[in-house]
Amino acid sequence: QNITVNETFTPQQLVEKLVNSGCVTINNFSASGGNFGAGELSYGYFNANGSAFPFQEGVLLSTGKLNSAEGPNSNVEPYNNFSDDGNGSGWAGDADLNAALGLSNTFNASVLEFDFETNSDNISFEYIFSSEQYLLSPSSGQCNFTDGFAFLLKEATATTYQNLALIPGTATPVRVNTVRGSGTTCPAANETYFDAFNTGNYPTAFDAQTKVLTAQSVVTPGTL
Repeated sequence: QNITVNETFTPQQLVEKLVNSGCVTINNFSASGGNFGAGELSYGYFNANGSAFPFQEGVLLSTGKLNSAEGPNSNVEPYNNFSDDGNGSGWAGDADLNAALGLSNTFNASVLEFDFETNSDNISFEYIFSSEQYLLSPSSGQCNFTDGFAFLLKEATATTYQNLALIPGTATPVRVNTVRGSGTTCPAANETYFDAFNTGNYPTAFDAQTKVLTAQSVVTPGTL
């Protein structure tokens, strides 16, 4: 079995899949990313669909078509091209993502944003970072190419974000070249948090992924 995806969810519906606590008020929903001409998007809802994927449902943000994320993946060439699905339809990056990942030239950024106010003093979200840049047979020149993920948080009146998607216990952002398994030309990094290269069939089409990670932070109750 493989995951299934759904592009019909509105930004509000996607956020409501993420935020499932009665202690939180959410509003000002927006999403942006690729638009491939036929109404296809780079973000949306996913369901495990009876597969072994660790999350039963949630939100998927991609650098290519959402539909391309459905498995199986056997890591056999030709690889899927998630940078623009091979159609020359790439789109812009994001300045806040650049800052969070320590990069200067991101592109194909898919973004889901919302405001929230909570009665709690702590928030947390579980996520998995998957990528087609996790190549089993890369050349040495490919080791610095990287996808990345950020979970950005700030108070509404603040001007800078805090990135919560970090290697646990560090200030290192989650990217292909900061969480990577051994066995390829590229050096391993923080291998404790790497799940596996998908050499067999896997419920998504991505070539590898991290283990389940948690983005969490202390917040001020009652503050937007």
